[in-house]
Amino acid sequence: MRIALNIETIGARRGGAEKYAGTLCRCLAAAGHEVHVFAREVDAGELPREICIHLVRPRGFPGLGFLKAYQFAQASEAALRGEPLDLIIGFVKVWYQHVYVAVGGSHIATLVYNSRRQRGWLGRAAWWLGKAVSLKQWIFQAISRKQFGARYAPHVIAPSRMVAQHFQHYHHIPGERISVVYNLLDSQLALDDSGAARAAFRREHGLGGDEVAVLFAARNYSMKGLRPLLEAFARVVADCPRARLVVCGSGRDGGYRRLAASLGITRQVLFLGFIDDARPSFAGCDVFAFPTFYDPCSLVVLEAMGAGLPVITTRQNGAGELLSEGRDGYVIDSPWAVEQLAARLRLLLTDDDLRRRMGVEARANVERFTIRAGREELLAALERAAADPQASPRLRSAA
Repeated sequence: MRIALNIETIGARRGGAEKYAGTLCRCLAAAGHEVHVFAREVDAGELPREICIHLVRPRGFPGLGFLKAYQFAQASEAALRGEPLDLIIGFVKVWYQHVYVAVGGSHIATLVYNSRRQRGWLGRAAWWLGKAVSLKQWIFQAISRKQFGARYAPHVIAPSRMVAQHFQHYHHIPGERISVVYNLLDSQLALDDSGAARAAFRREHGLGGDEVAVLFAARNYSMKGLRPLLEAFARVVADCPRARLVVCGSGRDGGYRRLAASLGITRQVLFLGFIDDARPSFAGCDVFAFPTFYDPCSLVVLEAMGAGLPVITTRQNGAGELLSEGRDGYVIDSPWAVEQLAARLRLLLTDDDLRRRMGVEARANVERFTIRAGREELLAALERAAADPQASPRLRSAA
């Protein structure tokens, strides 16, 4: 098929959806499809040379940055309408597509779960008021209405059962128009020598051979639960003198450094800031903790499992559906279940055999969710989307 991806940016450094779009491009090209990318920015070297890149750069206006996403969606529709395509795959905040790959989940669900970062009702009320007066949120809601309205009506590929339920509940999409395909790990990106990478990482960051390192990696520390993780970690440090917490992914960590200091764990927490390549951090650590408030199906969880790390995450993460409780990871009730999180951390930090055994199970389990193992399921879902009469190319071209 002649397939196009409609996404504002592609690049492993930009976020989960942008990284997964690159993985999907490589998968489709390897399957023999003619792949086109319509994007505002594509990181150099991310895609195979045979993929055709069409840069879509709408004109911006000073002081109107909140319109940026809408302007791209509008411009990408104009560019795509002029192309003879069999299938258009959309990501995140675009509406011109036959199939929507919901790597970012439902925007409405994101808001609902994000509000729960506030512990009290007053904080949540203030948070919702801020969203109600945000021009950017008005634009996002306008895009969402167009994405799933009757005129465009894409078939949805959800990365977890949780997300499929969100699209049925919040967007009223029938179950038969949703395919569930978990996010897939591109195992070709694995390190060639993880042992050497581990030794180098631990040497660079002063981790001793007997120290047990818990890794937290994210771009949005607040949404992904760093605060409750710091609180839980502080409760286990006294029982686990070898424990260290490694935090990476963002340079906006001033408030979390102050929180660590107030909890008395400054010496036990390493803040690495933004890093170009997270793979050495997976190799250098022993446990992955990700108490997220919302994640459709976290790629970083799959990457941690692929590196042989037992995982702790929440029921608000679609990737939790892939874990076997107590076998390759733990799924806690919510990020604010701090005692529950601390108990799971204590188990993994104090029992070397349990930690190693669960790491081996994690690596074996994730093999089911690699591109190599799941490619046919993903391609079959795209074929179903192409055959969906409500999202057919023929109807779309006449819309």
